[in-house]
Amino acid sequence: MSIELIESSKAIAIIGIQDEYTRNIIIKSLEKILPDLQILEFTESSSIASSKILFWLEYEDIDFNQILQNKQTQLTNSYCIRKGLIRKANFNFNIRKYLSKNQNSILKKSIPETWYFEVIHKDYLDEALEEIFEVVQECKENDERIEEKKVKFILKPSLGNKGAEIKIFYNIEQLRNVFEGNNTLENSDEDDESMFHIREWVIQRYISNPFLIQNRKFHIRSYILAISNLRVYLYKDMLALFALNSYSPTDINNTLSHLTNTCLQVKENSFKESNQVKLFWDLSSSEEISKNDLEIIFNHIKLILKDCFNSVINEVTQFMPLENAFEIFGFDFLVDQHKNVYLLEANSFPDFKQTGDHLSHVISNLFEGTIKLAITPFFEDDEISCDNEDSNFCLIFKK
Repeated sequence: MSIELIESSKAIAIIGIQDEYTRNIIIKSLEKILPDLQILEFTESSSIASSKILFWLEYEDIDFNQILQNKQTQLTNSYCIRKGLIRKANFNFNIRKYLSKNQNSILKKSIPETWYFEVIHKDYLDEALEEIFEVVQECKENDERIEEKKVKFILKPSLGNKGAEIKIFYNIEQLRNVFEGNNTLENSDEDDESMFHIREWVIQRYISNPFLIQNRKFHIRSYILAISNLRVYLYKDMLALFALNSYSPTDINNTLSHLTNTCLQVKENSFKESNQVKLFWDLSSSEEISKNDLEIIFNHIKLILKDCFNSVINEVTQFMPLENAFEIFGFDFLVDQHKNVYLLEANSFPDFKQTGDHLSHVISNLFEGTIKLAITPFFEDDEISCDNEDSNFCLIFKK
């Protein structure tokens, strides 16, 4: 990004978000909350006349050197360093480090057991397997177990979202097949060599007893707003994203039974947006779960999130919030049949369009609240209250 700045009193927002669904809602929200703001489309090189500028861009288009040099006059929608949250391998390392000093943290029972797995090439797969001997041993013991008792694992790229490249396995042959080109899972890629473009993976113990509603698995998508350095809010209108097929615990090839990412489902004829994406608080209308259950789950999520940020706040090479920045993260949770809550992962630049059209107001309210909490004070030189009870956001962390 190369932008020449010329002083002027007119406030400007430069929008450069590629996804049309997200971009349109951002623009409408800005026009509603800040009607006097001039909104411009991002180009690689621009001459801007403004005293204050909001840059709402894709991460790779943000000039962080410029942002750091203009703390009073420029605001952007992302932190530069946040790999300690969004890279699964880094996140796991930070959580382990935090738990070594905070053994009573809720994270101890809220993060699935996780192993770091680095694979450079299939020729080095045996060496990589030596580093995850606990997983290998469990898989060997699975050979003696009946199908219902086999311990399952899930393989994920360290950096990635939308369910890309996720595989479920319970023996080493299945894991080998992912990397050696013999993968028969339904969501395998046509080009198996593409697996080696990803070196960093994590393996997690698979939660085989998820809480089901109408016999379908779901995960909870929460949106987290981090502001400056640092206040963190949880957006109350969380989503429940459902698997397309009924849950089949023993059939790991039926990925649409296990994976709940809507981007994996949209090409299926049976996909119906209103069936796959629901409001978290509306789940109490089903017979399986009560409003009180949802309140308990929500409170557990708040505690988990608080300690997630506690685990990285002093790790400046892993997470460095900026004074003149904010960011919306997507945190995904799973509830098991005993209503225990597990954090699955955190993502930057979450895929808002998976919310769909019928719940687009959820994203509109998210962006409008973000503008009120993070952007309006920047343009008005006004400190925002941190405990606004009327807001759709609740404060969960403050440095």
